[in-house]
Amino acid sequence: MLRIYKLLSFILVFPFSTIFLHAQSDPTIAQADQMPYFKGCEKMTDGSIEKRNCSNQAIVAFIANNLEMPKNIEATGVVYVSFFIDENGKAINAKILRGLEKSQDDAALKVVAMMPNFEPAQLQNKPVKVKMTVPIRFKQKEETEFSNGFQITWGNLKGKNIEKNELLKTVSTPITVRDETGNLLEINELMFERERDGKFSDAQSNGIVTDDMQKLVKKLKSGDSFTVTVTVQKKGQFFYVDRNFKIDQ
Repeated sequence: MLRIYKLLSFILVFPFSTIFLHAQSDPTIAQADQMPYFKGCEKMTDGSIEKRNCSNQAIVAFIANNLEMPKNIEATGVVYVSFFIDENGKAINAKILRGLEKSQDDAALKVVAMMPNFEPAQLQNKPVKVKMTVPIRFKQKEETEFSNGFQITWGNLKGKNIEKNELLKTVSTPITVRDETGNLLEINELMFERERDGKFSDAQSNGIVTDDMQKLVKKLKSGDSFTVTVTVQKKGQFFYVDRNFKIDQ
């Protein structure tokens, strides 16, 4: 089953590098020399561009996957949410800096409250509390431009039910995504997810199949649900496209 999630309901309105903003007016908040990292990038080198990009993409993915769009909204625009990441990496004290309708403000606050612990900010190699701001854009579904036609291709895999050996033969093959006119789209983020008995495990990258992703595939068992999710961009808009498989044996 191929599903497409339009991220017009959640679009960062700034480049990834400016998602998070320091709070300088509060003297109790440290001016960190390393800002927090979102969950999923722990194995990357602190301070590297790759880890910061991974963190930014991971927070985009988390909000897009967990943001509950209110029904019958009238206002469209951006909700700005500020919150603190404390010394333990927990997101606390979220507030609306600039909101829309109450239902949208509540949805934005709720998704921030659901965030897993970050790797805390660092000042001289010690964890410190910092303030962050995230902009979340809401648009009504009818305002989205594209509705279908995205296609994930991964080697010769066809259908939903596949054997593990077939997947193992394909795992090192590049994954491609094309739009409704056949144009090849660049993959901004790639995620493998395994579901077994209601428990989930995943591995993410910036578009290539990593060693961790290959290890996840090797751990698949008969009956597992395996999902490949990609983030692509078209005309400045982000889309999630995923393809779900059921492991036969």
